[in-house]
Amino acid sequence: MAERKAVFTIPAHRAFADALAAGMLGRIGKDDLPRALLLLPNRRAVRAVTEAFVRASGGALLLPRMLPIGDVGENEALGLFDEAMALEADVQPAIAAFERRMLLMPLVHRWQQLSGRARSSVETLRLADALARTLDQLQLEGIEPARLHETMAELGAHWEATLNFLEVVVTAWPPQLAARGLMDRVARRQMLLGAIARRWRASPPARPIVAAGMASADPAVADVLAVVAGLPRGAVVLPGLDLQTPDWDDIRGFPAHPQCGLLHLLEAMSIARDEVRVWEGTSALDGPEARAGAIGAALSLAGSTAHWPPAGPLADLRFAEAANPAGEAGIIALAMRRQLDTPGATAALVTPDRGLARRVAAQLRRWDIEVDDSAGTPLARAPSGTLLLAALEAGAQRCAPGALLALLKHPLTGPGEGRARLNWLDDVRRLDLALRGVRPAAGLKGISARVKSPPKGALPETERSRLAEWWKALRPRLDALEALMAKPRRLGDFADGLRAFAEAMSEGRVWEGAAGRAAAETIAEMVQHGDMGLRIPPADLPALLGAMLGDVAVRPPFGKHPRLAIYGLLEARLQRADLMILGGLNEGVWPGGDPFDPWIPPAIRRRLGLPETERAIGLAAHDFVLAAAAPHVLLTRARRDASAPTVASRFWLRLLAFAGDHAAWETELPLLAAAIDARGAVPPAERPRPSPPVADRPRQISVTQIDRLLIDPYSFYAEKMLRLRPLDPLDADLSAAERGTIVHAVIETLIAAGTLHDPAGRAAAIDAAIAAHADQPLVAALWRPRIVRMLDWVAELMRARAAGGWGAVRSEVEGRVEISGVTLKGKADIVQAGPEGVLIADFKTGKVPGQASLADGFASQLGLLAWLAEEGALDGPASRVVEVAYWKLSGGKDAGEEKTSARHYKKAWSDLPAFIDICRAAFREAVSDYLAGSRPFEAKVKPEYAVHLQDYDHLARLAEWWGRK
Repeated sequence: MAERKAVFTIPAHRAFADALAAGMLGRIGKDDLPRALLLLPNRRAVRAVTEAFVRASGGALLLPRMLPIGDVGENEALGLFDEAMALEADVQPAIAAFERRMLLMPLVHRWQQLSGRARSSVETLRLADALARTLDQLQLEGIEPARLHETMAELGAHWEATLNFLEVVVTAWPPQLAARGLMDRVARRQMLLGAIARRWRASPPARPIVAAGMASADPAVADVLAVVAGLPRGAVVLPGLDLQTPDWDDIRGFPAHPQCGLLHLLEAMSIARDEVRVWEGTSALDGPEARAGAIGAALSLAGSTAHWPPAGPLADLRFAEAANPAGEAGIIALAMRRQLDTPGATAALVTPDRGLARRVAAQLRRWDIEVDDSAGTPLARAPSGTLLLAALEAGAQRCAPGALLALLKHPLTGPGEGRARLNWLDDVRRLDLALRGVRPAAGLKGISARVKSPPKGALPETERSRLAEWWKALRPRLDALEALMAKPRRLGDFADGLRAFAEAMSEGRVWEGAAGRAAAETIAEMVQHGDMGLRIPPADLPALLGAMLGDVAVRPPFGKHPRLAIYGLLEARLQRADLMILGGLNEGVWPGGDPFDPWIPPAIRRRLGLPETERAIGLAAHDFVLAAAAPHVLLTRARRDASAPTVASRFWLRLLAFAGDHAAWETELPLLAAAIDARGAVPPAERPRPSPPVADRPRQISVTQIDRLLIDPYSFYAEKMLRLRPLDPLDADLSAAERGTIVHAVIETLIAAGTLHDPAGRAAAIDAAIAAHADQPLVAALWRPRIVRMLDWVAELMRARAAGGWGAVRSEVEGRVEISGVTLKGKADIVQAGPEGVLIADFKTGKVPGQASLADGFASQLGLLAWLAEEGALDGPASRVVEVAYWKLSGGKDAGEEKTSARHYKKAWSDLPAFIDICRAAFREAVSDYLAGSRPFEAKVKPEYAVHLQDYDHLARLAEWWGRK
């Protein structure tokens, strides 16, 4: 007589967890239920089925013992099996996952060095994690190391070297663990499962045992399921096995098919499909059976699509497409919120896209709804994790201004709340202002020097002293971080120092809450096991720890909304809501891409009999079928992501093709979601024309500001009257402006000392001028040679002019004159006396004004300086100006170029007195219209000359009125 096999399936249209609970209550009864053992895929499945029993019982109920068995996880509780507990004394403990990481990383690093593939520590970590997964897979499938060598024929040199390394690792790894008194958690699990299967075969338990929810299984689990199916009171319950599809045997060769995992599981259990019966149990969350069958047909093998039944509506299933992820999140959040208007109705978002899950959770907060996200938040994104990463980033960048301020502004840094927190932020703001502009010298020494001498005008004197006092108290804590990141160390040393630093900087708040506890446990693991790993360069540490923290999930606390949830694919396999929203249906997201194994090529996987990597796509398809069979379903996708257009998921496209013209599109929700964030009609801003009283207008102006006032009066108003100054960027490179300042200072020093023609004097003056930038390699390596060439050119020009009869030279000559109650002031770079009059020259290390702007009076600096000289207001007696010039200094192939009224710009300077009159008229127009008059300070009066005046365009709301009639 054939052995009885109790294998059941809960059809896809039924709610698995609820049907399982109802069926067990019917088969086993409430009285015997506490003696039963229920085996489930994972801990989250235990939680789902527990909630289903609560719903099914309608009151008090003693639950069966529920244990996870399916997934390979370090925390799965195989040790709780009564049958395994007696074996534990003879079985070595499992190695911790982090400890194994630390042991595998040096092996991978050594292989990278020998093969010429040495890269960053993060790449070593990722390869070590992939190697760990490969070891797990080989142990799960029972592949002996010798079989690796047998499969190496006809491989490329790269793969042969990789497999040779893998063979060595697989062979030497178990003895290495045994020497430490440990074993791999997978090998230990397989040993215990094998022992349990043998014991149950030899002595079948009398209590009820049910294994449920496994959509695929490795050989050891499949063996246990086969034993359970044959027990007197045993049963195996599979999720969503299709008992009707006609092409069952053909599925075997298509691992991406939704039923392929179940087919392989049945084969491993030696169960034929026609032996499987339907589980007796229903629930209020069952969906329409016809739709579940239609979805299964839509995802059938490609060759069977020609035999699809006639297209018809998919009852209560709708499609919604958004332009971008934000729009998709808005549609989903609104659908979930609308579900709450129906008493008792539930809704769940199912998606593997964690970014979409976070967006939806954020959108729901606008209605004060906190929703459970079962996948949790990566620790690298939680406040405690971001503080640890900010500290490492600041240390790795040697306290560069941007990274240091990011650390000091973190919500967990400094005092927690109240006045102390506000004072802390005020101090950080002062430091921010002091660090603006050219980056200081690397390290805390450079920051301290900048705090001691901040840029001119950055801070009032009283605030400078407050900043210095605060920095003095903070510096010792930052010194500890700088010392920690000064040289390569093992991860344990870094973690120990980071723990102390983070605790000091946050006053202990870094370890508070769920994220704090997860961070403390992770750091403790690093301290415990990190000493056996590699020495990590400090520059690699932020990315390395970021990858490690990204693998740690911070689970949300209980007590969030009871009727709304966000599920990952594992939870959705067993749980159901009235409305299931399947989001992120784009290729590469759902299903995800085919996972690449860097250690075993696909051909070798097939020879070894390992599961195809495409089987993960099949499991994603199976999860999709179960979720899409709910009572009401909404499918959503975005047409593009943050960077590019997207391709719709194959599941989405199959269902659309199957439904044809009968596909139901959700039209109301996209419009409502867009309307929520839509703004009313806002009239665009007009061109600004502020007109302050004459008494409040400036009574002093520089020769360099006349052009700005006439070209873009609004920018003059914003700077001089509103006193708004653009903040310099943080951590800026030295620019042409700083180079021009250095050149001007050197020339002024040389002319005053009379050493312009002395090469040694020039070199000494250059060295003194660039000493303040000794920490900037750019200055010494690139700027100094160019400045030398500039000064050589200036000295040669001066020598030639002296030969032509020109006399004494003065530099940085200041002057001022009052006209109509307004003072005009200016400074000439060069004033040189000649036989017939004086020369006024201006150094330019940037662009020289063009002839058109000179002729139109919008480059009036030299003309106004000439006017001051002729009025006797340029630090000397009235003098006739016979020449003006721009001396463009580049220090490049052409060290300098002279643009002078004597030979150039004939259109503008052919008549120098006329040019000076044009500039004088420009000044008088500025005075009469703007400074002593009532003309509004209109934006962009002469836009063709305002290309370089952009600092205040956002205040003028230029984009709203520019180009409008």
